[in-house]
Amino acid sequence: MMTTRWALIAASALALAACDAVRVPGDGREAPAPIPEGAPGPPPPMLPVTNPQDGADDVNEMPAVDTSDPEPVTEDPVETEDPVEPPAEDTAETPTEDPVDDPDGPTEDPVDAPVEDPVSEEDPPSDTEPEPDPEPEPETEPEPEPEEDEPVVSPPPPPAQEVKFEYFAPGDLLPGSGFGRADDTIYAPEMVFPIKSAPTFLNSQVYRPGGGVGGDQCDVSNYSYPWRDNFCETRTSNRTTPLCSLNKVHQGQDLRTGTASECLQMRAQTPRERGLHQAVAVEDGIIQYIGSYSLKLKGSETGFIYSYVHLNMRRLQVSAMDTVKAGDVIGVVSNDFGGTPTTYHLHFEIKAPVEGEGIVHVPPYMSLVSAYERREGGIGRVVEDETVAVASVIDLVDPSWLID
Repeated sequence: MMTTRWALIAASALALAACDAVRVPGDGREAPAPIPEGAPGPPPPMLPVTNPQDGADDVNEMPAVDTSDPEPVTEDPVETEDPVEPPAEDTAETPTEDPVDDPDGPTEDPVDAPVEDPVSEEDPPSDTEPEPDPEPEPETEPEPEPEEDEPVVSPPPPPAQEVKFEYFAPGDLLPGSGFGRADDTIYAPEMVFPIKSAPTFLNSQVYRPGGGVGGDQCDVSNYSYPWRDNFCETRTSNRTTPLCSLNKVHQGQDLRTGTASECLQMRAQTPRERGLHQAVAVEDGIIQYIGSYSLKLKGSETGFIYSYVHLNMRRLQVSAMDTVKAGDVIGVVSNDFGGTPTTYHLHFEIKAPVEGEGIVHVPPYMSLVSAYERREGGIGRVVEDETVAVASVIDLVDPSWLID
């Protein structure tokens, strides 16, 4: 019985090793065509061998074994006194293959052997590397929740500018001195003030102390506020402008400089030396004309003609046709008037184009107010005139002062 068992095991192993026609499911080969009935079958199996190791080197030459329910081979049992148990099967020496799927089941006790997992057709191997996992999207910071509407705080208003001086309204002339022009136009809004740094007071040179009414020009009242316009003041000379209601008028504005004590100091100077306070160019331009007691500057931006009268003509800092910048020193304030007496002051004029009139003398009063505010870094304040006119004409002691 033992011999028969070993013979069957050996024959099955040899048949499995030598059979290439058996199709293993999933090996990719086509299944063999079915054998029709009556076709000659495979050769009969070999007789069992006594030693299972005999012929192990020629297993490929052994015929295939029919695995379809062969009739058991019987031999006469060999009587032994002590039946010997077969030794444990050594699977390491027995060549193994994947078991054959047989619909009729295994022929005999199959040889135990490790079986590799068949490759699934649904998950075929891939020669390409697996795609990397997509990079996670960068986390975005959550949008801050809108804060509650805060009350809008308006910026504080700029601090009020300091009042630097006071002045009467334009056209408000001294009673009896003429009929002024109530014109608040700033004809030269960008001009520099014509006196470089000295305190300056705008008022009449004829109808104030030291002029035609008598008194001393160095009177303290002449060096005080408020300012007063004197464009269109009455004169005896035939000077006129269409912006004044009468002919024979004053065509500019008079400016006293410094203080009453400085007025006395100038009186002590010789005519050649006289002058303490500098006059400057009010605009970039060219010195267009220099006369015996006057100088004219033509502005390069506006084309206006600015006249400076009563400078010390011996101490001028410019010559005719010189170009100057706004703020350049051109001379000093004095009282040159060709031998005719006058006070220490600057007579300042502006000639500008006026629609329908051409280039004419215009009131310089409000242009001077604006320029002085810029120079002083403060503002001027308009004051009410409390003077009551008691006469249409001031009683002049010396009418000769009316020639300018």
